[in-house]
Amino acid sequence: MMKWVILGILLMVVASAIAAGALVVVWRGGGETETTPEEVLPPSPVLQPEGDAIERAKQATAADRAKPRFTGELGDFVIVEPHTGTGYPCPEPAQPGTNPERSELYFSLPGAVIEGVGSCQGTIIAITAFVPDGVNGAMVGRGYFLGPKLEEPFDAPAERLKLITVGGKPALAELPVPEDMTCTTQVVVIERFPSEAGPGIAVSARTINDLDRAIALAEQIMGVRQ
Repeated sequence: MMKWVILGILLMVVASAIAAGALVVVWRGGGETETTPEEVLPPSPVLQPEGDAIERAKQATAADRAKPRFTGELGDFVIVEPHTGTGYPCPEPAQPGTNPERSELYFSLPGAVIEGVGSCQGTIIAITAFVPDGVNGAMVGRGYFLGPKLEEPFDAPAERLKLITVGGKPALAELPVPEDMTCTTQVVVIERFPSEAGPGIAVSARTINDLDRAIALAEQIMGVRQ
């Protein structure tokens, strides 16, 4: 993002989420919708810490939760609270989309399973997918947003939000909680800024405690050569 204002589907990132935010509306097969600015990853085996690591993780998480959450402008992004944000301005309720491969938002990753496709007045505005990657997998997304800045919901203190570049594009990373091996981390990338020619495009990727992998997935979606 990613909350990026992206309508449609699961996340993350495109996230994430992969987002109010980059991924805001989720469709899961039956057509039910739910808002999910900070969508958790689908159930999967979670690598659990052992021994003293469990206590250190609890203490680190408690210390992180005690810190104020950051909201406001940060570079090319506007950080909003979870479950808030304007979302993609669709004059009618967004609907599940079809034929995502015909959209410029379409992406293909090895093993990825599309979780949702959102459309507005017949135009696909967001695509999200689950990548069964490693132990826990990842959520990724790509969708349209209107600017001039990308509005994203994050639930983190300022010290865990970092402006970076991914594939030469402006990005915002949510760093993991130190000592907590089960926390989520994500990256939201502004692949294209809005212009008179069309809306902006945002990409999100969310993983369990693996920011490098999230960045690599975002680069793959954008077709960045490794």
